[in-house]
Amino acid sequence: MSSKRPKIFLPTMSAENKIESIRAFEFVYFSLKFQGMVITEDYRLRHKIHVVTNYVLTNICHYSTFIIQLFYVSNLRELLGNVPMNLCVTTCSIKFFVILRLRPSLIEINRQLERLDSRPMTDRQKDKLTKVINFCRMISQIVIVFYLGVNSMYAIAAALSHRTKLGFESWFPYDWRKNAFRYWVSLLIQTIFQLQLSLEQVANDFLRALYLCVLSAHLQIIMERFAEIHYDPEKTEEESFQDFIQCLEDHRIIMDIFKIIENNLSFTIFFQFIASILAFSTSGVIYLRFSPTLAETTAIFILMLAEITEVFPSCYYSNKFMEKTDQMVFMLYSSNWMDLSPRFRKHLIIFMQMTQEKKVILAGKQIPITLATFMSVMKAMYTVLMIMSPSE
Repeated sequence: MSSKRPKIFLPTMSAENKIESIRAFEFVYFSLKFQGMVITEDYRLRHKIHVVTNYVLTNICHYSTFIIQLFYVSNLRELLGNVPMNLCVTTCSIKFFVILRLRPSLIEINRQLERLDSRPMTDRQKDKLTKVINFCRMISQIVIVFYLGVNSMYAIAAALSHRTKLGFESWFPYDWRKNAFRYWVSLLIQTIFQLQLSLEQVANDFLRALYLCVLSAHLQIIMERFAEIHYDPEKTEEESFQDFIQCLEDHRIIMDIFKIIENNLSFTIFFQFIASILAFSTSGVIYLRFSPTLAETTAIFILMLAEITEVFPSCYYSNKFMEKTDQMVFMLYSSNWMDLSPRFRKHLIIFMQMTQEKKVILAGKQIPITLATFMSVMKAMYTVLMIMSPSE
């Protein structure tokens, strides 16, 4: 019955105009379906078989080909070509395993977002939330195309190498250089697994950022509702107080969702920082120390850009959410609290004291995920690259 309550507040809103925040993650969930992970309570046996098979083949078997290849490298060029993908696949496996464990929590988060969608909103608030949802959908599509493009560029560079190299330095249980058939089959197998990893990375890198983006939009709406609290002669004090309690409950929902994201993804972001710094630097050394072809140079720079892209969204939206929480006390103080009853004011003051603590995700429970941290990571990328690059 509670799912139909929005019609009471919004009688003119048609089914087509109904706010659904989970639409913001539709394309990310679509990428997860390729891994066998479905964000529904009806998680069937075929889905479990799919996800286990995919994880074993992609995140274990395919990953092991890069590890084994480390024992066969014959020069620095091959080593530098192998290390970035070892780092990327390692972090990808860790992050995807975390998301697999997070699946029940994601279902609960989506259920709570539906409750927030059912709350009363003005037309302006609905329009702003809809724009945020559409923006998340657009970003998801762009990232999917971009990540697939990164690995496709490496495959194209390999195809143009006259069968002298694969897209990435990895091990095969046979000599793929022996004839054309073995080469093209090996390149096809490697490319398929790499494209699968690309789709995994979409959720790994952007799911938390998209959730924080939507949470920030909902938090802004709740802040505006708090700011509109005033004495209403058409309502009894108990009715007005219940509206205030409803705002408190919605704020609690957002903080609970934030806590789930923080607890489950804190260490994965920390690993991502380290992997991105090393992968960016080793890829840059290939360009500075050797003379890659045009196709290889393009693939290297796209990979370096992808490493930055993996870090920036989480830092940006974590910083944005922190700024929103910092504004909460000001919005409460801006309300017409002087016209409220002593009971109202007492609870308002208590709530203001509770919301003074900054809400920011900590990487490894130590490093705040903010734009300042992103700039520190960028500086670390450049520093390590200069240390590793050859001297004149």
